[in-house]
Amino acid sequence: MSVNTPKNMRMPEKGASMLPLSVVIVTMNNKKYLQTCLSSLYSGELQAAFEVIIVDNGSTDGTQLMLREMFPEVQLLQHKVNVGLSRASNCGIAASRGRYVMLLNDDTVVDGSSIERMIDFLDAHSDAAAVGGRLLNPDGSLQAGYNYFPSLTEEFLIATRIGNMLQAGYPLREGNGEVRPVDWLGSACLLLRREALSEVGLLNEEYFIYGDEVDLQYRLRHAGWSIYYLPFSSTIHFGGRSMDRWRRRKMVYRGKMLFYRNNYGRLRSALLRLMFSGLTASKLLAWIGAFTIPKLRDRARRELRSNLDVLRLCRKLM
Repeated sequence: MSVNTPKNMRMPEKGASMLPLSVVIVTMNNKKYLQTCLSSLYSGELQAAFEVIIVDNGSTDGTQLMLREMFPEVQLLQHKVNVGLSRASNCGIAASRGRYVMLLNDDTVVDGSSIERMIDFLDAHSDAAAVGGRLLNPDGSLQAGYNYFPSLTEEFLIATRIGNMLQAGYPLREGNGEVRPVDWLGSACLLLRREALSEVGLLNEEYFIYGDEVDLQYRLRHAGWSIYYLPFSSTIHFGGRSMDRWRRRKMVYRGKMLFYRNNYGRLRSALLRLMFSGLTASKLLAWIGAFTIPKLRDRARRELRSNLDVLRLCRKLM
C-alpha cells in the first residue's frame, strides 16, 4: 500500500540563509483565537529571529483581512477549501526556511522564553528530532504532557473510560518534572528539526486530522532520532475549536485505526478494529434505548449517528 509521506517538498539547502525558527500555523474560521496566538508570538519575549507562515484552509470569517491589517509580516498561504491539517502543515513546512520548524495550533498562547528554551535544547542535543513541553488549560491546569505509542490495552481503557476512573485525565502523563526522552508529544506546540524531517519525510497526508503527529514521531523514533519532553516549557491551549465532539469522535477513531494499519501490521490492526466495533455496537444499543426518553432524544440522535460513523470506519479501514 502506498502511504503519502512527502520527502521531496522544497527545503532550503545547507549553507542557504536560514532563520533559527519558522512557525507554521494552520487555521480555519478561528480569527479570534488566531489573533490572540499571533499577539503572543509578537509580544517581544521571543529573542530568536523567526518567521510565521499561516496556512488558511478556506476561512470565511475575515481571517485574511485581519492578517493583512494586524500582522502584515506573516506569510499567508491560502487554500480555497479545507485540505486537512496534515496537508496544510506540509505546505507551510515546505514554504519555510527555518533551521527548526514549530507546528503551532491557532488556539494557543505561547511564552517566548519557553520557545527559547526549546530552541536552546535542540541546539545542545543533536540526537533530538523534536521537543515539546506542557500543554496547559486556560486556567493553568495541566492539559497534556507526554505520551507512549498506542497499545491495545490503553485504547481499551480510553474507549471504555475505565482509564479515567483509575486516573483523572487518563492517559495524562507529566513524569517527575525532569527532562526525559519520550515516545511522542502533541503537535499543538511542537518544535521539529528540519534535518530530521528531511530524512524521514513530512506528515502523512492520509491523516486528515488526528494521528498524523503520532505517525511522524513513530517514524522519527524508528529512524534513530529522539523526542524530548521539556516540563519547564509550557503553552496555553484552548483546544476543541475545530469541530464538535461528535464529528471529532469519528476523526479521532479514524486516526487511531490508520496509525495501527500503517505501522502495527494486520493482526494488531484487526484486533483494534474488532475491539472498537464491539464497544461501539454496545454504545449503539444503549443510545437506542435512550432515544425513547424525550429529554434525551436529541443527544441520542447525535450519538447514534456518530457511533454509526465509527462502526462504518471499522469496516472500511481494513
